[in-house]
Amino acid sequence: MHVDNSSENGEDVVMKDKLLPKMKQVSKCSYCENNSGESLKTVPCLECGSRCHIDCINCTAKFKHKILLGDDFFHFKCHKCTDGNERFRRYHLSWVDVVHITLFNLTHNPAARPSGADPSNQFGGEHGPQEYGDSRVYFHYKADVARFIDQHWAYFWTKARGETWINSASSALSTNSTENVPEDGRFESGKAKYNKNGMWALTDDLRFPSSYDSLQQQKTRTIMYTFAEDGSLIELRTQATNGRRKRRTDATPKTAGSRAKKPRAGAHSGNDYASPGAGSKRGARARRAWSIGMWPDIDNPQGPAHMSREETHAAAQYVIESDRLTVWNDKGYRMAKASHGVETGAWYFEAQILPGVRPEANLRIGWSQISGELQAPCGYDVFS
Repeated sequence: MHVDNSSENGEDVVMKDKLLPKMKQVSKCSYCENNSGESLKTVPCLECGSRCHIDCINCTAKFKHKILLGDDFFHFKCHKCTDGNERFRRYHLSWVDVVHITLFNLTHNPAARPSGADPSNQFGGEHGPQEYGDSRVYFHYKADVARFIDQHWAYFWTKARGETWINSASSALSTNSTENVPEDGRFESGKAKYNKNGMWALTDDLRFPSSYDSLQQQKTRTIMYTFAEDGSLIELRTQATNGRRKRRTDATPKTAGSRAKKPRAGAHSGNDYASPGAGSKRGARARRAWSIGMWPDIDNPQGPAHMSREETHAAAQYVIESDRLTVWNDKGYRMAKASHGVETGAWYFEAQILPGVRPEANLRIGWSQISGELQAPCGYDVFS
């Protein structure tokens, strides 16, 4: 039994998963034929919809114990749908995915909760589990959540830790809380309900993190890793082909229905794009390491335009209020985009600039293509 981890030409690639027809998931494992509806360690087959026990899948036999509860962010096709050549890969995870998986495991698996001394004192503070009267189990964002992520970093990603990664985890909690997303928030704030600083719980502790994915998020899920025999992640290379995630190294892209943009002053055409500080030595070093993650074109949703909460449109640090028209960010240049885009014609929009969260606040307003970098200001790259 082996896993098919290659493309048609036999090479591993990073690719956009083709969205399969919507099918009803079946709470029955296609391996053991037993009910899997109450198991917290299952993954659905993308072909037949059967939700299979991780422990039953042949290709995960050597690392099944490493897979966390509630984590089904895998591109999986079962043995019956592949004539025995199972397909099992890891999707790219966002910060909200990682934080949700973490809280899910802290809630359901006491053995997984961080314990012992913290020599660096990096994760100090009150810790969980704590119960305050609403039947939920609360954990501290730093002493519990961040420490769990730190201990399982290689399980989620192969990238290095950034200097502000704990802030990113904290932002994912607040951005997706019931305060900011009243209709379907994932996380409950202990501060908001009980004045318990830094304490967080799952709004619904039985919902898998993937169940919050919108149809658009499903479309933009990227297969990023395959697995070694011991379960460690192996990053897939990138390939520039239609419908797949790619690194852009050709000429400046065209906007539909218009002429291609001319390079800006100081910009390079050919194999790299201009980046901030392009005229400096620092800028030259940045250009050599700079790459652009391309998103596919996305159709406009039905209904009126509003500020979008989709991960393709807004940085996780942004707070988009319930009216879906008001947006703000506590610190740092980042980007949030509206739900609708335009291709042709003459268009304008109006914006009201509200008092800043901080007295020294700055703001940029403009136009961006879907691939405009979210963790940077408007105008940072060739896409905005």
